[in-house]
Amino acid sequence: MKFSPPAEKNPDKNRLRNLLSIFRYAFLVSVLSLGCLETPRLAAARLPQDEVDALNLITKKMGANGWNFNADSCGEYLPRVQRTDPDRNITCDCRFENNTCHITSLKFKRFNLAGELPPELNQLRYLKNIDLSYNYLSGSIPSQWASLQLEMIALLANRLSGNIPSYLGNFTSLAYLILSSNKLDGNLPKELAELKNLIDFRINDNNFNGSIPDFVQNWKQIKRLEMVASGLEGPIPPSISVLETLTDLRISDLNGPTHGFPMLITMTGMIRLILRNCNISGELPAYLWTMKSLEVLDVSFNKLVGKIPDTISADRLRFVFLTGNLLSGDVPDSILRNGINVDLSYNNFAFQGPEQPVCQENLNLNLNLFRSSSMGNSSRRILPCKRTFSCPKYSNCLHVNAGGKDVIIKENKTTLSYEGDGQEEGGAAKYFLNEQSFWGFSSTGDFMDDYDYQNIRYTETRWISWRFDRWLRIPAYLTPVGGSDSDLKLCSSGKKKGTAYVVAGAVAAACLIATILGILWWRGNLPGKWCRKKGNAYSDLC
Repeated sequence: MKFSPPAEKNPDKNRLRNLLSIFRYAFLVSVLSLGCLETPRLAAARLPQDEVDALNLITKKMGANGWNFNADSCGEYLPRVQRTDPDRNITCDCRFENNTCHITSLKFKRFNLAGELPPELNQLRYLKNIDLSYNYLSGSIPSQWASLQLEMIALLANRLSGNIPSYLGNFTSLAYLILSSNKLDGNLPKELAELKNLIDFRINDNNFNGSIPDFVQNWKQIKRLEMVASGLEGPIPPSISVLETLTDLRISDLNGPTHGFPMLITMTGMIRLILRNCNISGELPAYLWTMKSLEVLDVSFNKLVGKIPDTISADRLRFVFLTGNLLSGDVPDSILRNGINVDLSYNNFAFQGPEQPVCQENLNLNLNLFRSSSMGNSSRRILPCKRTFSCPKYSNCLHVNAGGKDVIIKENKTTLSYEGDGQEEGGAAKYFLNEQSFWGFSSTGDFMDDYDYQNIRYTETRWISWRFDRWLRIPAYLTPVGGSDSDLKLCSSGKKKGTAYVVAGAVAAACLIATILGILWWRGNLPGKWCRKKGNAYSDLC
C-alpha cells in the first residue's frame, strides 16, 4: 500500500524554503562571477611603457634621486607614521581595454625636491590630479599642462616665482588650485575668470599686486577661497556676495581704503570666516550671529564698532576672534558658551570686574580679556577681573622657556632660571598672569588645518612689569610648517607598494573562502543563530 505524503500544514513554510534555495544559488553564482572571473584581469593589468618612461623622466627633472618606476608601479605608496612624513602615491585607473592601467593621480609631498616643474607631465594623458606640495620646486606652471584635463594642481609651499601665467585660464577642468606659500607676484590674470569649475582656490603667503579682482564672482561653485597675506589690496569686491556656495572664506592683511563689511548673508553654509586686518569699518552684521554652520569667526584687527548681541543662535561657534577693534558695551552671557574660545583683547568694552559673569573661574571656556577695556586706571585696564593689582618690583629682563617647563641653565658661568609656560592650555584665546614672579602673556589664534581644535597659540604677546603704567611687549611667533594641507582622498587601484598580482592574490583568496562558505551554507552546514533556536517555527528549513 502506498501512502501519500501529508499535505503541508503551513504553506508559508514551503514558500520560505524555496526563497532560501533561490538566495543560496544566487549567492554562489555572484561570488563566482564577480570575484573569481575578475582575478585574471587584475593580475595582468600593467602600465604602458611610455607612461613608465615619462614617470621616470618627470621625477628626475624634479630632482628625485634613485627613484625607479616600472609597469607594476600602480598603487605604489609610502606609508606615513605622521602627517609631516614624506607622502608618495601613484593612483591608476585599470579599467581600460587590453588589461592596461593609466596614471590618474600623482602625489609627491615633502620630499625636498629641488628641481623644476616638469613640462613632460603632459605625457601622462590620463592624469587628473597632481600634488607636489612641500618641496623646493621652482619655475612656473608649464603651458604644456594645459593639454591635460587636470582637476587638481596643488603646489603648496614651494619656490615658484613670477606671475601666474595667463594660459592657466585654459585649464577649464580645474577644481582645485592651491598655490599658497610661494614667491609669486604680479596681478592675478583676468583669464582666471574662465576657471568656472573651481571649488578650492588658495594663494596665501605670496607677493601679489593689485586689488582682489572682481572676476571671482565667476566662480559660482567655489567652496574654499583663501587670500591670507597674499599681497593683494582691498577693498573686498561687493561681487563676492554672489558666491553662495562658500563654506570657507579667508582673507587677511589688505592694504587700501577703509570699507564696510562685505555682504555675506547668502552664504548660509559658511563654516570658517576670516577677514583679519582688512581695513573693515562699521558694525558687524547681525546675520553673522545667526549662521547655523559657522564654527570660526575671525574679524580681528579691523575698525569695527558696536556691541555683541545678547542673543546668538550660531550654535556651532567654537572660535571667535574680535581682537584689536573698537567694540564696546558689556560682554554678554550669550558669548560665554561651553568649550568656546573667545578673544576680546584690545577693545573698548565696559570694564569687567571680578563680580562679572565673565570673570567666574568655573567657566568651561577660553577667554582673553587682556586690555579689553579703555576704562579704569592703567593696571586694571590691562588686567580685568582683578579686584586689586600692585606690582611689588620692576624688572627690565625676563627669561622664558616658551612652550616648556621651568628650567635652570648655565650661561657664561651664570645660572639663569627660565620660567615655563607650557602647562598653560587654551592658547587660542587666553591671558595668563604669574602672580609669583609677576609676568604673563596674552595669546590669540589657531592653527586651522592641523585637525587639533585646542591647538597651540600662533601669536603671542608677552608682557612683564616695567613701570606701574608701562609694559614691555615681546612678540613671539610660531610659524606653521604644515599649517595647510591639500591632501585629498582619491580612488586607488591598490594600497601598498606592490603589483596588481598582489591585489589579484588577495581577490582570489577571498573568492575561494567565499565559495567554500557558500557551498557549506547551501548544503546546510552553516546554520545561523536564527536556525539554531530551539522551537523556531522554521528551524527544520536550515
